[in-house]
Amino acid sequence: MAFLIFEQAAFEGRPILRKMEQTFKLAGYNLLHQAWETRGKPLNEGWHVTHDELIRLYYSPQQLRDDVRMIIDFHPTSTGRIGLIQPTDIYAYTWGGDVGIAAWTPLMLKLRDVFYQEYDSITPEEKAEILKAIPLDFEGGDSTEFLYLNGDDKGWNWGKNGMTNAAFLYGGALDYFRQFF
Repeated sequence: MAFLIFEQAAFEGRPILRKMEQTFKLAGYNLLHQAWETRGKPLNEGWHVTHDELIRLYYSPQQLRDDVRMIIDFHPTSTGRIGLIQPTDIYAYTWGGDVGIAAWTPLMLKLRDVFYQEYDSITPEEKAEILKAIPLDFEGGDSTEFLYLNGDDKGWNWGKNGMTNAAFLYGGALDYFRQFF
């Protein structure tokens, strides 16, 4: 997945999203870890972060913009499609021990489709040109994805690439996420 910043603009009188030369990171000691820290590092309980809060965490107060969106290209190397989604809400449950160290964090990402188009074949150059003007009138749906972040011992990073990154939910975490269904 590629984590991209887009700005809202106008092109030929219609609203569009235009890819900027910036990226963001949810995992590692980045946005989700920062959101956890701003809540006082809760352990063995759930917490929530919105898209707008992610924007505020990404930009300094002097740089804060209200015309940007954080967008995930869920298959950036595809030569047959462009699929863009926006995380609207991220619900997390951080497990930890008695000593205040996070062990792992299952996540529920609420996502909104921003753009999806299939192609017989698309080159990276053609894709870059398309990303200059994504129309805002796409009629996509909403989806939910469950993932997890490793704990402090593995730097709050995603599970290993190429392996199942499933989040097995039980106990307090299962109870926390159940309320959203």
